[in-house]
Amino acid sequence: MTGAYRHRTRLPAVAGYEGLGEVVAAPYGSRLAAGQRVLPLRGGGTWQRFIDLDETWLVPVPPAVDDLLAARGYINPLTAMLMLKRWPVAGKHLVLTAASSSCASLLGQWALAMGARSVSGIIRSPQHRARLEQAGIYPILDTDRALMEKVSQHSDLVFDAVGGELANTLLSVLPGSSTLISYGLLSGRPLTQTRGSATVRKFHLREALPTLSVAAWRAAFDEIWQRLPTTSQPPAQRIALNDWREAIAAAGQPGRGGKILLDFTAG
Repeated sequence: MTGAYRHRTRLPAVAGYEGLGEVVAAPYGSRLAAGQRVLPLRGGGTWQRFIDLDETWLVPVPPAVDDLLAARGYINPLTAMLMLKRWPVAGKHLVLTAASSSCASLLGQWALAMGARSVSGIIRSPQHRARLEQAGIYPILDTDRALMEKVSQHSDLVFDAVGGELANTLLSVLPGSSTLISYGLLSGRPLTQTRGSATVRKFHLREALPTLSVAAWRAAFDEIWQRLPTTSQPPAQRIALNDWREAIAAAGQPGRGGKILLDFTAG
């Protein structure tokens, strides 16, 4: 919608990569039934009232997961889950950048549940401190460079969503045994640090998806559905489709906590 991915978007196109839908028709012998809630994934163009998809990649939503939670159950949760599987965290010290973001919040909470020894989160605003502490994540303001460097010097894994100067600073002090996983560039600037001996790895969900078998895809969501209901997340706001201007304005508000969800059933 913002044009951030214009280099790989061919227009005209229907927007949307995630969302929650309901099966209205399924072929004979299908594992899905009319009325069942699903995530209509791997087809693109989810922001429309009807979409025809291969049921292989449709993700059934369990009754215990409510609509607002399910609608946010794809990109951030799957990104977090796949990274935690690729880079095991049990017994390790972690650092998160953009720690107040949805994906980093999931990473931190699930890492602790999977046995991480500690999780520290770098944030820009002190308003997020209490929420991180409540989740068991040690908050560090990005203006406190001394503390940031001290904690990083003893970290095993860094999950970085920022890039640019912050990532370069971390790389300059990380121990040689540590790994920095770059999964986002919120700063708009890439890593440029070449000094230091820490390992740098990159993760992009769109590159990981083609490597997933159907069994691995379904297993990942089985675990996501188990963890999401007990994971702390900012509340989502549901806005009717007819009020899309209000939704766009709300999504652009500085300091906005939760996600804005367009409701196609309400107009």
